[in-house]
Amino acid sequence: MVDAAVLADALATGRELDLEGASLSATTLAAVLTGSTASGAPALTLRRATITGVLRLTGAEIGVPVELRSCVFAQAPDLRMAQFTGLALTGCRLPGLRAGNLRVAADLLLDDGFTSHGPVHLADAQIGGSLRLSGGRLRGAGGRALIADRIVVDGTLYARRLRSSGEIRLPGARITGNLDLSGADLNSPTGDALDATGITVGGSLLAGRHDAGPDVAFCAAGRLMLAGARVGGDLIFSGARIERGSAAMSVESEPEPGESRLPVVPGGIVDGTACLVADRVRVEGNLELDDGVHTDGTVRLPNAVVGGYLRLSGARLVGPMGATGRGIALLGDGMDVSGDLEGRDNGRGPLRCAGQLRLVDAHVRGSASLTGIVLSTPRGYALLADRLRIGGEFYLRRLQCKGTVRLQNAEIGATLDCTGAHLEQPRLRPNGDARPSLDLRAATVGKDVVCSEGFVAAGGVRLRRMEARKSVQFVDVTLGTSESPEPSDSQEAAEPDRVRYALNAYGLVTGELVVRPARPPGASVRLAQAQVGTFEDCPELWRAVGGIDLDGFDYQKLNDTHVIDIRKRLSWLKQVIPDYAPGPYDQMAAAYRRAGDEAASERVLMEMQSRHYAEAGVAGRIWGVLQRWTVGFGYQPWLAVCWLALFAVLGGAWFATHVPPPVDNGQNPVFNPWIFAIDTLLPIVNLGQDGYWRLDGASQWIASLLIALGWILATTAAAGAARMLKRV
Repeated sequence: MVDAAVLADALATGRELDLEGASLSATTLAAVLTGSTASGAPALTLRRATITGVLRLTGAEIGVPVELRSCVFAQAPDLRMAQFTGLALTGCRLPGLRAGNLRVAADLLLDDGFTSHGPVHLADAQIGGSLRLSGGRLRGAGGRALIADRIVVDGTLYARRLRSSGEIRLPGARITGNLDLSGADLNSPTGDALDATGITVGGSLLAGRHDAGPDVAFCAAGRLMLAGARVGGDLIFSGARIERGSAAMSVESEPEPGESRLPVVPGGIVDGTACLVADRVRVEGNLELDDGVHTDGTVRLPNAVVGGYLRLSGARLVGPMGATGRGIALLGDGMDVSGDLEGRDNGRGPLRCAGQLRLVDAHVRGSASLTGIVLSTPRGYALLADRLRIGGEFYLRRLQCKGTVRLQNAEIGATLDCTGAHLEQPRLRPNGDARPSLDLRAATVGKDVVCSEGFVAAGGVRLRRMEARKSVQFVDVTLGTSESPEPSDSQEAAEPDRVRYALNAYGLVTGELVVRPARPPGASVRLAQAQVGTFEDCPELWRAVGGIDLDGFDYQKLNDTHVIDIRKRLSWLKQVIPDYAPGPYDQMAAAYRRAGDEAASERVLMEMQSRHYAEAGVAGRIWGVLQRWTVGFGYQPWLAVCWLALFAVLGGAWFATHVPPPVDNGQNPVFNPWIFAIDTLLPIVNLGQDGYWRLDGASQWIASLLIALGWILATTAAAGAARMLKRV
C-alpha cells in the first residue's frame, strides 16, 4: 500500500509516479489532492495504480492538474460538483463514474483505453477545454453508458473510435467546437444509441469514416436522436452504418385488404421505424449522408434546415419494411436546403432507396441531381414530393424506379430532365388500374420538361393542368406499357396492368409540345383543353391504343407541315375522332393558315364539312355531295366558275335549237343564244338579251333554273374571290 508521503513527494516535484499495480487507498489520494501541500504544486501524475475504496471528491476544489493513466478503480469515483484545473483518466478502468456538475477548467480526458463497466455520469458538467473519449470503452449497466445531459464543452468533444454498449446521452449539450464520432461503434439495448436531442454544436458533427482507413466508419446499432439539434458547421455521416438495433419497436404490419396503401407518416421522435431522427435539425453547413452510408430504418429530416448542400450520393437507404409501398426510407417533408441536392454517382455509386423517398413541401434553393439513382417501392410511391420547390434544374436522368414518381403542384425553376429514365411497376388504384408512373399534376416548370432517349413510363405520364414555360418533349419514349411482375414457374402468366392514360395532358400550358414516341402509346392520349404554341407529332402517336382526346386542344403552329402530307394528317384525325367534332379540324386549319399554307387550310375545312354532312340524314348527305362537287363547300370558288361556264354552254346550246319568239315584233331584236344564256345565268349583269324574248314550255323552266344556279354559283364565286383578295 502506497503511503501519503510518497504521493505528496510526487505531487510536490511534479514527477510521474508509476506504481506498477500497487494498491493506493482512495482516501489517501483524496487527502493529498485536497491537502495544503497541493497548493502551488505543478501536477499529480500517477500510472498503473490500483485504487481501493471510493475516491470521494464531492464538491472539492483541486488546484493542480490530475493525470491518472492506466489505473484501476475498485469502486466508482464520486466527483460530483468537484472543480479541477485539469483531469485525465486516460486508459483507466473503473466500474462507473459519478461526476454530475463537474467543473474542469482545461481538458477532461477519458480516452485511449478508458473503460467503464457502468454508466459515466457527466450531467450538467462544464468543461473549459475539450472532452476526449476517443478510443474509450463504455459498457453501461442498465442500458446507459454515458449520461451527459446539458453538458457544456468549450472545446471539442472527441469520441473517435469510441466503443459503447449502452446509450450515449447528450440532450441539451452545448459544444463550442466539433463533435467528432468518426469511426465510433455505438450499440444500445435500449433502442437509442445516441440521444443528442436539442444539442448545439458550434463546429461540425462528424459521424463518418475515420482517418485510420475507409473500413473504419461510424456504426450505430440503435436510433440516433438529433431532433432540434443546431450544428454551426457540417453534419457528416459519410460511410456510416445506422441500424435500429434489436430493441427497435415493431413496425406496422401489411394493410388489410381495402385499406389505403398510402404510407402513413411516422409519429415524431417516438417512431420505432426510424434509425435517424433529425426533425427540425438546423445545419449551417452541408449535410452529407453519402459515400456508402447504410440505414435500415427511416431517416427523418422533416423541417430540417441545411445552409449548404444535401449530399446523398452513394447512400443505401433501406426503409423499415424494405422495398414495399408502406416503408419510408427518407422523410424530408418541409426540409429547406439552401444549396444543391445531390444523389448522383460521385465515385461510390448513386443513391439507392428501398422504400419511399418523401420530400413533400421540401424546398431546394439550388438544383437537384438524382441522375442514375435507384428507387424501389413496387406498387407504391417511390418518390412522393408534392409541392416540392427547386430553384434550378431537377435531374432525373437514367432514373431506375419501381413505383410512382409523384410531383403534384411542384415548382421547378428551370428544367426537369428525365432523359433515359425507366419507371416501372407503378402504384395501383383501388380498382386495380395503374396510376401514372410520372405524376406532374398542376406542377410548374420554368423551362423544359424533357423525356427522351429511351424514357419508359409503364403507367403513363400525367401532366394535367401543368405549366411548362418553354417546352414539353417526349422523344423516343415508351408510354403506358405497364406489366405485372413476371410470374414464377408455378404461376400462370400475369395479365398486364390496366393503364387509363398513356399521356394525360389535360389543360397543359406550354410553348412547345413534342410527342414523338418510339412506339404507339399503350393507352389513350389526352390532349383536351391543352394550350400550346407549337405542336410536333409523328405517326406512332396517332396509333395510340384507345385513341387521342383532342377536345379543346389549342395549338398555334404545327411543326413539319411540309414534311407530313396533309392527307395523312386528315386520316389521323379521322382515325382518332370516330364521331364528328369541328374543333380539331378548325385548329388544324388555323395552324396551316398561320403557316401561310392556305390551300392545306381549305383542304382541312372541306374535310370537316364533308364529315359533317356524312353523319347527317339522307337529305343532308345528298346536299353535302352537291356542295362538295359544285362549290367545294365554298372553299374552292373556281369550281363555281367552272360550273357557270358549263351551264352557260349548255344553256346556249339549248336556246340555239329552241329560239324563242320576240315579245314585240316591232322592235326586231337580234337573238344570240350564247349571250342570252349568259345574261340569264349571271345575276345583276345586263347584256341586252334579257327581257326581249317570250319563253314558254321547257325553255321557261330552263331559264328559271339558270337564274337560280347563277345566283348560287355567282355568290359562292364572289365569296371565294373576296377571301383571296383579303389574303392579298
